[in-house]
Amino acid sequence: MDKISRRFDIIRHVLEKTERNVTTRTANNNNTINPWAILINHVKLTFFGDGTMQPLIQHSTIYCLLFVATHFVNKYVLSVLEFQFPTIFQGWQTLVGFLMLSLLGASGHLPSLMVTATRQDIASWLPGMMLFVASIYSCSKALATLSMPVFLSLHNLINVIVCIGQVVLFRQMTSVYSYIMLMTVLMSSVLLALNDPDFHSGGYYWMCVYVFTSGGIALFSKYARGRVKLSAHEKLYCNYLYSVIVLAPSSYFLGDAVKAGEYPYLFYSKFYIGCIMSGLFGVFLSLCNIKLLELDVDQVKISHICGLSKLATSVLSLGFFRINVTANSLLFICINQLAAIVCEDCSKLEQPQEHPLPLHLTQQTLNTRDFIKTM
Repeated sequence: MDKISRRFDIIRHVLEKTERNVTTRTANNNNTINPWAILINHVKLTFFGDGTMQPLIQHSTIYCLLFVATHFVNKYVLSVLEFQFPTIFQGWQTLVGFLMLSLLGASGHLPSLMVTATRQDIASWLPGMMLFVASIYSCSKALATLSMPVFLSLHNLINVIVCIGQVVLFRQMTSVYSYIMLMTVLMSSVLLALNDPDFHSGGYYWMCVYVFTSGGIALFSKYARGRVKLSAHEKLYCNYLYSVIVLAPSSYFLGDAVKAGEYPYLFYSKFYIGCIMSGLFGVFLSLCNIKLLELDVDQVKISHICGLSKLATSVLSLGFFRINVTANSLLFICINQLAAIVCEDCSKLEQPQEHPLPLHLTQQTLNTRDFIKTM
């Protein structure tokens, strides 16, 4: 990462030096507009912008690493250690996340949480908290039985649910290109299920529940925008706290607490390390996602980052977990994940507010118009 940053700094320095030389020559020639100056300025602004590319690369890399680590640890605990008690596992995860957010907020690393929030604000986000609990519960049930590439491929169906919901609820149409890619994701998911050598009906059932609940969270977030006064960190904080409150008694009512007493790895250190690391990786992955949104990055780029993270996780999982794949299932997995990556606007949930053009882009546009007039 340091080498890449240094190379970008060298290229930026060369472009700035060349631009100064061209600008000086232009000033000596009666201040006429030089097309080379416009071209160099356009290249610099297009590829380097105003210095925001380096943070994007860093946060994207961190996001990808956290995505891989989170799913690997979850899969290890659920499938290798076979701890298939989702109320306890997710309750522990959310408890670790809640404590970590509280610690980060108290130490000043995060904005103050729930300082100005009212009961009405929290109540307005209650459907989102309920959907969050349902999504993490079903996610654990699905990931415990499905292979990693299959799970992440079916995960892309959330984009299809969101697109359908936007059309039905918000009358927001998508482009033809994105529609074709989403239909490709849908068809490849169906064909993948039909050709999965490790087909498990229970795993696919819970995966469907997870897809619909996660899509519901995305659609409700868009519907509640402007109505819910909570910040992204406060929503995550409420989700974790509500999950702990709901899942703790549910572990007794559903019998998971009693069954967990007979778990063979209950007193093994690797089990507790896996559970703790799962919670830590999960909360930091969520915080990294929020950070990417705060960088004012285009939603299409965030969608590409998520898609590449899923692809990297699927490829790496082949060397760490026992996965049965056939030629047909591998083909449909590749088609599914590549189509999800190149899809343009399936993740445009939060429509950005209208902002005026930055000064450098405004000046770039004016220079281009002046150059065209002189031609």
